Amino acid sequence: MNRLDLFFPGMASLPNLHPLFVHFPIAFFFGALVMEGVAIFYDEKCHLVASWMLYLGAVSAVMALATGFIAESSLAVADPRGHDSPGHDYIHIHRAWMVASTLLGVLTAGYLFWINYKKMWATHYFRLLIGLMLLSLVVSMGADRGGRLVFEFGTGVKPSLLKDTDHNDLHDNGDKDDHH
Repeated sequence: MNRLDLFFPGMASLPNLHPLFVHFPIAFFFGALVMEGVAIFYDEKCHLVASWMLYLGAVSAVMALATGFIAESSLAVADPRGHDSPGHDYIHIHRAWMVASTLLGVLTAGYLFWINYKKMWATHYFRLLIGLMLLSLVVSMGADRGGRLVFEFGTGVKPSLLKDTDHNDLHDNGDKDDHH
C-alpha cells in the first residue's frame, strides 16, 4: 500500500484529476460576483477581493478544463461501451458549456485587469457586474450538466457502476428528465 492509498484513499481511487479542480472555478466565479455586488452597493473595498477571486477563477477554470479533456479521454478508454455508454451525450454538452465558461471567465478577467490597470472601475463596474452575472449563468449551465453526468449516470465514478440507460432515449432528447 502506498502513502496516497493510506492517507487519501478517496483521492487514490479517482480515475482522473478532474474532480479535484472543478469546484474552484465555480466557487471563485460566484464569489467574484457576490463580492463585486457588495463593492458596488455597499463597500468599494470589496472590489479588490472580487478582482482576486475572478483572477483565481480564471486560472482554476483553465486547469479544470485541461483536466476535463484528459478525463474525457480516459473515460472513452475505460468504458467499453464508448459512445453507447449512458450519459455519453452529456459529456459533449457539458464540455461545450465549460469551454464557453472558461473563455468567458478568461475574457472577463482580462477586462477586469484592464479596468483596474486604467483605474476606471467607477465607470465600468456596471458592465463588469453584467459580465459576472452572465459568467455565473454559463458556469451554472455547465456545472449542472457535469453534476448530472456524475450523479445520474455515474460517469467517471467507476465504469462497472455505470447504470444501464436506454441510449436511444438520450439521443431523442439530450435534456430528457426521465430516469431509467
